Amino acid sequence: MNKLLNLSFLSALLAGSAVAQTSQPLYLKQVQDQAVQQNRRLKIARYKVDESDYKIAEARSRLYPLVVANGSYTYNGVTRDLTLPRGSIGVLPGATPIPLPQQDLTLFKAKHNLFFGNVLAYQPLSQLSKIRDGIKVAETDVALAKTQVSQAELAVRQGVEKLYFGLLIAQRQQQQVQTTIELTQAKLYDVESALLAGKTDPVNKVGLQADLANQQQQLLQLTNQVEDYTADLNELLGQPAETPLSLSPVTDSLPSLPPLATFLEGAKSGNLEVRQADQTSQKAALGVQAARKDYIPTVGALGGYLFQNVISDLPQSNYFVGLQLSYNIVDFGRRRSTLNQRLSQEKQASENVQYTREHIAGEVQKAHRKARQAQALLPIAAQAAQYRRDELKLKTDRLAAGLVLKRDVLETQAALAKAEADLYSAQLAYRLALSDLAALTGVSR
Repeated sequence: MNKLLNLSFLSALLAGSAVAQTSQPLYLKQVQDQAVQQNRRLKIARYKVDESDYKIAEARSRLYPLVVANGSYTYNGVTRDLTLPRGSIGVLPGATPIPLPQQDLTLFKAKHNLFFGNVLAYQPLSQLSKIRDGIKVAETDVALAKTQVSQAELAVRQGVEKLYFGLLIAQRQQQQVQTTIELTQAKLYDVESALLAGKTDPVNKVGLQADLANQQQQLLQLTNQVEDYTADLNELLGQPAETPLSLSPVTDSLPSLPPLATFLEGAKSGNLEVRQADQTSQKAALGVQAARKDYIPTVGALGGYLFQNVISDLPQSNYFVGLQLSYNIVDFGRRRSTLNQRLSQEKQASENVQYTREHIAGEVQKAHRKARQAQALLPIAAQAAQYRRDELKLKTDRLAAGLVLKRDVLETQAALAKAEADLYSAQLAYRLALSDLAALTGVSR
């Protein structure tokens, strides 16, 4: 009865993983590419690149003339001419007095419909170099946005890889625990048979039942872990959390570990954090240049066209050209404060470049050390697994000859399953260590 209950319990635990096996197998690169395409945070980062591109176009537009048109129409309800009456200025004395003016003089003739319009064009001259600095700043913002996209893509790929390998390891551990449970069940069956024959103590049965319960608990924990990994991986793929996944195991040969110097050299130009720090430093230097140019007088070419019918004595149409000059004589330290702020930002950016390079060098050394340690475990784990295979072969032959019991073979099978799970975990840990190195340095595995 206990055996039937245990089998039912295990069937319920493995039901979820059985569903995943029915779907089409997925490969690591396929999953990574899908995550990069579907991840919403990456889409947001790409839209920020587009936004920065538009800022470049906006900055470049400042190099060209600004043309503004204005116009107005007014209906004048009450018209009253401005007239200088005859003789209002005075009278010239003489034999015949002459009034000034000699007749009513209309100075301004009022109208009902009044029109006024102008077109003004302004071309900056002295500020062109500052505008070009602004264009370079906008281009640096685009480079920074692209670097952030690359960082986000790298984070997604690494996250997918860790979840992918974690899911494979958990599934392999499930198989190992399942084999151990089968062994414990076989032992429990033997003990129950011995109890019926009165050849053992009941405490042995209780101990095996406790072991079986612990192993079932481990299997349940691993099943929960598989569900969590699957949900997290589906989130990165942009699909429902309950979508079943069937992952193909990584079967290609393990890559070798290049020397530390290769990664340290690659990190100088390939690391995205270093690149971002360099770009921020360049942007800060451009900000200093722009702040210094605030001391240059503002000179621009000005031209325009004017139309009016308000004052009839003035021409209806006219044009004008000229230069406009402005200079801020007293600003109570505003420009100096701005320049000092930009200089401080430049110093901060320069220090950040040095810190980032040193920090990344330390991270590369740490990651290389972990990769070397993981690599050192591989031959030991492989040797342990091979010994267990040899042991299983010997016991299988002895079982056929009747020299050992079935339980002895199951014990070796359980030990082999654990050794193979440990070897698989060591191999994936080594791959993850190489992946961390590649992410830090840009050196492909």
